[in-house]
Amino acid sequence: MKTSVYFWPQWFKEALNDPRKRKIAPTLIKRLNQTQFYLWQSLNIYDDFLDGQGQRQKLPLANSYRRRFLTGLYRLNLPTDYYRLGDRLMADLEAADRAEVLRPRLKIQKGRLLWPGRWPGFPRPTELSRKSLALALAPLAALSYLGRPVRSRESRAALDFWRYGLAAKQLADDARDWEEDLRRGLITAANLPLLRAAKRRRLPLDPAARPEIPRLLFALSASSLAEQIKSLTAKARQKAAEAGLKPSGRLLKELLLPLEKAAAETEKFRRLLTGKPEAML
Repeated sequence: MKTSVYFWPQWFKEALNDPRKRKIAPTLIKRLNQTQFYLWQSLNIYDDFLDGQGQRQKLPLANSYRRRFLTGLYRLNLPTDYYRLGDRLMADLEAADRAEVLRPRLKIQKGRLLWPGRWPGFPRPTELSRKSLALALAPLAALSYLGRPVRSRESRAALDFWRYGLAAKQLADDARDWEEDLRRGLITAANLPLLRAAKRRRLPLDPAARPEIPRLLFALSASSLAEQIKSLTAKARQKAAEAGLKPSGRLLKELLLPLEKAAAETEKFRRLLTGKPEAML
């Protein structure tokens, strides 16, 4: 993913079904690709800190990457409405980070997980993109360069494409890391269902000594996660069509297709495991 994200502005231009895209020079796309990568690197470093695994010596580098990202965008001299959108997305990113820092964590005592006094609230699935939606700014600069205002139908649809697509990716990432997060006491949208199920059934959770219990509970709840990912990717494809993005382009293939395949495999595994639709959680 770290390599592919560099090409998102390029793939976005290639997917545009607009003959005027020839006006977007390769040199501009190269600048946008590099700008995109700066933000991605910064987000990765900050995420490690939010998860309690950050390395202090990397924090100045994260700040430098974010500064380079913003500098790269402002040097494009795009319309004011574009930069207002950028300011909103960056402010929302900061608010999402703040909410994550304040989210309760599980206490671990002698390997066992202790239930929190209250379960943390989680945003709706579509809001899971708040921490990464600023990554849409570099691709959207191409539309702004073509004279498409932020409030135009195409630009709003393109932003929603990224909103749904990145939300699906975040949910898939949480599902991939559910066990590691659980061992560290992190509560995510992916492991919260199994935690609630364990509490209802009064099942003690000791991921190190008895990993089979949380793994079985997660397998039973995975169907719901897969359905959410499928719904988000379907909405992303719909918005891509409204934005004039070709479905055969590499952008949709690289961002959405792996998520859709993973969701389908999850459904298949759950059916093999239970032999019936999920009804227990």
